[in-house]
Amino acid sequence: MVTYYTNRELSQKLEINLAKWKRWSREFLPPDPLGGMQSGYARQYSIKNAFTVYLGGHLVADMKFTVPEAKQILNDLYRWLEDNGFYFVANGGSKSFEGVDNSAKKYIIFIYCMNLEKITIGFYYKIRGIIFDEAVDYRGDQVREERFIETTINLQENKKAVLDLINIKMLNITELHEKFFVDLDLT
Repeated sequence: MVTYYTNRELSQKLEINLAKWKRWSREFLPPDPLGGMQSGYARQYSIKNAFTVYLGGHLVADMKFTVPEAKQILNDLYRWLEDNGFYFVANGGSKSFEGVDNSAKKYIIFIYCMNLEKITIGFYYKIRGIIFDEAVDYRGDQVREERFIETTINLQENKKAVLDLINIKMLNITELHEKFFVDLDLT
């Protein structure tokens, strides 16, 4: 069964100010096909649309990207998020392909800005899929051993663009996704 949510329901369940949620919705989703502000119909959100707004809002409010930058990031990551089950599956564990990626337990996205003369012109992403992570003893000290796979998105050979290797932002997409589903009582 497909479930739809209203602005008010999502605002309350996700503990986000209603006006802020509506503003994010207008920024990160296309216009509502059933009507505008004067139509009398309240916008209804699928899980996919609600998560898109939630993720866009997180990029703006918590990670301090501008709205145009957040839109670009959502656009750049759309295919990867869809292919890796982040739009449809509550636990993020369902993948649309076979391979080593199926064994990743969590994903972290590293977001690098590509700059040209101090102006952000795009983004480059390293997506780390954690396969194994546990505490181990190393010469008497407790350390963490981690095994992971990495995927890159938007790696460009633009010689003029410079990667900002100082201001890398990390998005723990698996934890954010799980929080979204817990807050909506969908787990």
